[in-house]
Amino acid sequence: MTELDKPTAEFDLYAAGYGAGMDNPIKSLLGESADGFVAIKLAWLLRQMPELRDKERGFRILDYGCGTATLLRLIAQAGLTASLAGCDLSSGMLEEARRNWPQHLPMPELQLQDGARTPFAAGSVDVAVISAVLHHVPTEQRAGVYAELQRVLRPGGTLVVFEHNPLNPVTRYVVARTPIDQNAILLPAAEVRGALRRLEFDPPQVRYLMFLPPRLSALSPVERLLHWLPLGAQYAVMARRR
Repeated sequence: MTELDKPTAEFDLYAAGYGAGMDNPIKSLLGESADGFVAIKLAWLLRQMPELRDKERGFRILDYGCGTATLLRLIAQAGLTASLAGCDLSSGMLEEARRNWPQHLPMPELQLQDGARTPFAAGSVDVAVISAVLHHVPTEQRAGVYAELQRVLRPGGTLVVFEHNPLNPVTRYVVARTPIDQNAILLPAAEVRGALRRLEFDPPQVRYLMFLPPRLSALSPVERLLHWLPLGAQYAVMARRR
């Protein structure tokens, strides 16, 4: 089995009834469901890009490494009229996404990746999101992922990278004890920012989030004041393609 095959095999193994690590007792203590953690990221994204709510703009949003399409489902449930697409290395994850997609919502375009590559045309995406994926990608293969995200984005399109923050001790503790993360290699925000600077992106912005768990979401206005502090459980790197 090659290094490239390993993430595919791992995620196929966990696909049926995938719970996004909620079997970890610490994570289940912090939030009632996986949706709660993803909802924090979506809320952050919509605060940064309120234009996504514009029903006349016709944005196309790609979730790269979409897993069971939780983020895409929450976007659809939020009433955004964007065209949604997702891709993943794991056919099992994509099948689980299709099986559990709400029947009353339009099904997104879900495609299988070939390594880092996707079947999407160059410049066909307005917003590309890659959420909690890169720490599963072997370090030497991450450049190919960044290059593919650049390829599918139109000029002026926006890339958003959400990742686990290795500076947060709770994050490190949870990742070390979550089976699906057994081969994870956490990466600092500086690594993402540096990689994007070497490509055709404007200077990336880094923000920290998830200082509070989903169970304390009522206190989210407090969290927004701390975006500069590099201790949030997650970070977001946003950059516009030149």
